[in-house]
Parts: sequence; structure tokens; C-alpha cells
Amino acid sequence: MDELLFDRSAREMVSYLMYEHEVFREKASNTATHLKLQLISADSDMTLKSHTHHFNKYYLHYGALGLSLRCHSSFKQGPIYCDFDSTQIIYRRKYGGGNGQALARAVGVTNECKPKVLDLTAGLGIDSFILATLGCKILMLERNPIVYELLCDGLARASEMTSDTGDLALITERLKLNKIDALDYLAKLAPENKFDVIYLDPMFELPAKVAKAKKEMHALQNLVGADTDAGKVLKKAMRHARYRTVVKRSNKSPSLTNQKPDVILKGKSTRYDIYINRRLPPKLKS
Repeated sequence: MDELLFDRSAREMVSYLMYEHEVFREKASNTATHLKLQLISADSDMTLKSHTHHFNKYYLHYGALGLSLRCHSSFKQGPIYCDFDSTQIIYRRKYGGGNGQALARAVGVTNECKPKVLDLTAGLGIDSFILATLGCKILMLERNPIVYELLCDGLARASEMTSDTGDLALITERLKLNKIDALDYLAKLAPENKFDVIYLDPMFELPAKVAKAKKEMHALQNLVGADTDAGKVLKKAMRHARYRTVVKRSNKSPSLTNQKPDVILKGKSTRYDIYINRRLPPKLKS
């Protein structure tokens, strides 16, 4: 996959990177350099706000929340940023069901079995983070440069936190992130190089009318676009999965390939299609 194509696509969607205070300038400048975006100060460039029609739909902002993606045209849409200590994630860690939740069962996590996972489509890293809290080690891949920077920032902030649900720094040590296209990564893997479980969560379509909480998902969908190569990725992934490949899908979406999943775990709106190469052992450490 052409990395320059993704960089160009990101710049076509995002106008600039704004930092809200001088204390954030250095980190903002590093990110702007990575993304080849113009860096501006909220204090000295406030006049830009009256000329947003000249800009692309989104801009990046660096401030108290860290790095966030914001929309010029919709003030109802809140900032999109990676927060591993959010109310949503804290609730899921406390009451999400632990090893009994659908994600953990799909991957095969038990008290004694902690598979090493390759997450081919990391996004904002929520599923990988949940698996890491359960003891798995994860290698996350993300090809979109904007999403990659958002996730990098979230991981960096989490590595310095101690939450009331545990030490986030210890959890983030189980997470590694690589900026690369999944097909490119899999193509470079030697045939004998395998992961216990490979996880794939391709972007799927959301309905035109969604709850306010899902507006952020629409923004990410606009930014990332459809994962039209997901079927090819799955076929290659299954060759490098020692035990199983797991695909997260909308219940309304078809399977990615003609091959029927060996197991399907259904939830209210999503499901996990599981392709099994061999049975997971009762005891396994990442």
C-alpha cells in the first residue's frame, strides 16, 4: 500500500493542527511535522475561526485533552481523541464481563490462556486495550496517519497514568503500535512467523441516522474510508494465525469471504466471525 497516498488523503481531510497554549507547542509541532500539516496557535490565529469555509472538514487540536480531531462544520460533534481512562472504558473494565465478554471469548482468553494477538486494524485501540487489561500482549497495526497519531498520543498519556481501575502504565506495556498497512505487514512476514490470534475489525457502514454518541464513529468513517481490501487481508491473515483469526462485523454485514466461519458469536449489533486453524491450548502465555 502506498504510504504517500494515505498521507495525501489525510491532508485532504484535515486542514491544520492548532495548539491551545504554548505549553503544548513542542508536542503539537512534532505531530504536525509527522503529518506535514500547518501548525498554528489558538492565541495568535483566532481570526481563522471566521474563515473555516476555506478549510477542509476537520482539523487537529492539541490541548488539555491531548491530541483530538475536531470538525469545522458541526459544533454538536465533540472532539475525537484516544482516552483509555474514559468513563466508557472504566465502566467496561468494571462491568464488561471480564473473560466472559464476547470479545474475550472470541479471542479465546481465559484465566490460564492469554494469546498473543495481532490487531490488523487498531483504530483508536479500544478492543486491543481491553484484551491487554485481560493479560494479552497485542501488536497493533494502523495505516491511517491521523488515526495513528491519535492512538500514539492516547498510549503516551495512558503510560503516565494510574487509574482507579488499575495502573494504566502496566497495561500499555502489553501494547505495541506499528504504522503500516496490514497487507504490507503480512506480505513481509516469513511463513513460519505466526501469532496465536489475529484480529480484524474493518470499518463497516453506519446508518445515516445514528445516536449522538455515534457521531464520532461517522467522523472516523469519513476520515478512514471503507476498508475495501478487508477480504484480501483476512485471507492472508489466516495463514499467519497459529490458532484462530477473529473478524468483528456488524450483524447486518456479510462475511468477508465465501469461507464459512467455524464459530459465530452474536451480540446486539455486532458479531465475531471466528476461523479456527487449531484448538487453543488450556494454558498459554503471551
